Amino acid sequence: MNQTMIIKSISLRVYCLLFSFGILFIQHDVFSQEPFVSTANNSNSVVEQPARLIPTILFESTVIFDENDLIPLLPNIYQIGNFKYELTPGALSAFYLPQSASGERIYKLVQEQGIDGYKISDGSMLIEYLEGTDTAAIANDFSLELILDFPSVRTASFQASTFSGLNELMSTLAEDDRINLVSLDLIDPSIGPR
Repeated sequence: MNQTMIIKSISLRVYCLLFSFGILFIQHDVFSQEPFVSTANNSNSVVEQPARLIPTILFESTVIFDENDLIPLLPNIYQIGNFKYELTPGALSAFYLPQSASGERIYKLVQEQGIDGYKISDGSMLIEYLEGTDTAAIANDFSLELILDFPSVRTASFQASTFSGLNELMSTLAEDDRINLVSLDLIDPSIGPR
């Protein structure tokens, strides 16, 4: 009986040892691959990033953050999460005018190509910049408000003063040598604005 136990113990140890080596080899294969995707100004990466399309901002849309669900759903007024919206000015605009005059955030619907449904934007953008770039200089050069800077990932959030000309501004920013990537900072309608 002792001999059988010894054989089982040795077999179990050999099995565990082989299993451990197998895991090490799998991890080596996974971690040895290049996980990075290149951007326009970064040629050190293996995979080329596809051209990023700027989503369509629906400038005619009216969007209101209705956290307490005070605005009724009337014809042509729809709801996404805590937001009420209409595609063209109508009944919701009556609520919108006092909101825009009070200096509250203005929201617009955004539609991404190939994706059904709408997302929401307050006109803020995420900009991934090159190492050593001064984000305050970007804000100054393009008349933007710097909201947050995440230097560890070389990304900052900027707010444009208005929606008018935002698509052109994003295209201009994307061509700047200090910038890798520009995208709208879209709001998750189920969570609401920050």
